[in-house]
Amino acid sequence: MAYSTNPNLPKARAIALRLLIEEGLSTHVVANKCGVHRSTIWRWYRKWQFINQHWQQDNPNRPGRAYSQRNHLSRCSWRIPTASSRPHYHPWTLTEETVRQVLAVRDALQRCAEVVWHHVTTVLGLAVSLSSVRRVLRRHHCFDGARKKRLRPDNPKRPLPTQPGELVQTDTIHHCDPYSGKRLYYYTVIDVCTRMTYITLATKLRQGLSAQAVLAAQQSWRFTISMVQADNGPEYGRYSREHLEAKRYHHTPYKTRTPQRQCPH
Repeated sequence: MAYSTNPNLPKARAIALRLLIEEGLSTHVVANKCGVHRSTIWRWYRKWQFINQHWQQDNPNRPGRAYSQRNHLSRCSWRIPTASSRPHYHPWTLTEETVRQVLAVRDALQRCAEVVWHHVTTVLGLAVSLSSVRRVLRRHHCFDGARKKRLRPDNPKRPLPTQPGELVQTDTIHHCDPYSGKRLYYYTVIDVCTRMTYITLATKLRQGLSAQAVLAAQQSWRFTISMVQADNGPEYGRYSREHLEAKRYHHTPYKTRTPQRQCPH
């Protein structure tokens, strides 16, 4: 990002340099007219010299005499663009050799950043962080097109529930006993329209149990369920989806890290 986003600054610098070079005013006078410090005018003049360094600055036939305005100054570039505020160097920047080795490991393994980082640090013995490996792979576009689609193209659109059973959400809650270390799984089912809930407890995480929880909720509520919405957990895989679709339920998964809004009653 630039130091300033004012589009008129290059034009203002050009006006100041024309006062300094063409009209021959002193740096102090030009600084007072432009409202900046005289050192700023001097830095602008140095940048102007760098931009126009390909033009000849003196007359070889008459040493010590500059070209006229028609032959020399009319061909110069006066507008000085605003420089970027991005730092040009950082003491912790990875070397080119390290970046090359990270990219070579990525091309050889074709795995994610975590696997590449583990190979680079343990096998090659390089001192590099996981975030740096991710940054290198991202800058070199190693992840473009590699991410799988979270939703199927034929996934039905989530309706706005206006009656009971039109949209039902289900999820699983994990609970671990701190004394025995055993895990308990709560299969929860909630109707978005009526806010009626159903919970069943199990000691295993199975796709069949998740489908049975939805069927038991319909039997308990005594109204028909049209669409079931779940996340991409292992308990809501293909077997659970096929089991629900056999009962004429539409199973639609939603994207990860996408909170679902509360729908009106």
